[in-house]
Amino acid sequence: MDKVDTVRAADSCLRILERIAFAESPLGVTQIAADVGIAKGAVFKHLRTLLEHGMIVQDPFSSLYTLGPKLWLMAQRAPAGANLAEIALPLMRATRDELGVAVVLSMPTPRSAFVVATLPSNQPIEIGVRPGGELSLHSSAQGKVLLAFGPPAILASLPERLAPVTPKSVLDKAALVAELEEVRRLGYATAPEESLLGINAVAAPIFDAQGGLLGSIGLIASIQHLGTAPSEDQLRALLSLTKAIGQRGSSVQDGSEERG
Repeated sequence: MDKVDTVRAADSCLRILERIAFAESPLGVTQIAADVGIAKGAVFKHLRTLLEHGMIVQDPFSSLYTLGPKLWLMAQRAPAGANLAEIALPLMRATRDELGVAVVLSMPTPRSAFVVATLPSNQPIEIGVRPGGELSLHSSAQGKVLLAFGPPAILASLPERLAPVTPKSVLDKAALVAELEEVRRLGYATAPEESLLGINAVAAPIFDAQGGLLGSIGLIASIQHLGTAPSEDQLRALLSLTKAIGQRGSSVQDGSEERG
C-alpha cells in the first residue's frame, strides 16, 4: 500500500469512528457504509481493525456497533483544558434560559468549527445543530470567529473562490478577509442566512488567560428572534458568556479553582 492509499485508509477509518461516535443509536455495517460513502466490504475491514484495538464494540445479538472502552480510557487522560464543554455547559444553559435561543459551543479544526456541545432554544422550531456537526468556516458565525482569531494558516488554506452553502454565503475570499477585519474590531461575527435560510447566528471567541483561542460560542435562532444586527442584550449576554467560560477554563488549567 503506497502513502496515498495509507492516508486514504486512515481517513476512512476515522470517518467511520466519527459516525459511530456521534450516532444517536448503535449502527450496522449497511448504515455506516451508506453514511460514509464507502463500500460495505471496506467498511467491514475497518470495523474489524477498530474492534481489535478496542475503539468500538459489537453487540453479539444485534451485530450493531458502538464506541468501545479504550476511547473512554483515552478521554480520561485528556488535559483539563480539553474539558471545555463540561466547563461551559452550565454557563451556556443560563444564557439559553435568559435569551431563549440555541447556544452552541464549537472548537477549531483545520476544516471547520467542530460542534462539541449544544443547548436547543425554547422556541417551537428547533435549530438542528448537534454535537459532532461541522460548521463551515466561511459561512457560519462560529467559523468566521475561528478564522479571525485562530491560526492564520487556516485562512490561508481557503481557496480564492469559496463554495456556496446558501445563496447568501460569502463566495469571494477577498470579501471574507475584509469581513474578518471587522470581526476582529467588533469582537464577534454574524452570518445572517449564510448557513441556512431564515436562520441567523452571532458568535464570539473564547480565550484562555494567555489570549489563545479555545473555541467559540454561537447564539442561533430564526431571523425573527435574532436579527441581522443582534440586540444589545444578546451581545451583552454572549460576550459575558465567552468571558466567563474563558476565565473558568483558565482557572481549571492553572489549578486556582481547586485552591479556592
